[in-house]
Amino acid sequence: MIFKDLTLKQLRASTKEQIITGIMGILTPMSKKLICEFIWGIRDIITDNLTLGDLVKKENGPNGRLLRVYQTTDVLGNKLSSQKIEWTYYPTGEVDTIVISDLDALDTVISTKTIKHFIDGRQPIVL
Repeated sequence: MIFKDLTLKQLRASTKEQIITGIMGILTPMSKKLICEFIWGIRDIITDNLTLGDLVKKENGPNGRLLRVYQTTDVLGNKLSSQKIEWTYYPTGEVDTIVISDLDALDTVISTKTIKHFIDGRQPIVL
């Protein structure tokens, strides 16, 4: 098992024993110095709250983006949170509003922010 060739999906599908065997295969030929350098290099990512964000849904319309949903998971694939972004457009095709909603693991809305755009030259404002 060579970890650089694994996708996240393959890693999640691996058993604990397969992962340990792969790690031992990498570490065994290393000197103590190389192992220490390896650990020092990855120490900042060895954490219980390593998360990954993925685009899980997208919809486009004639004027551009309509919907994007990003889901944040831990390394085992457990959903931690998500963010939904929705666009509306003026009849002329320019962006009217962008609504950004942050959701928890159960898809309960935690917060919402609306960004209102104008076609008369004013800068967008957050409502």
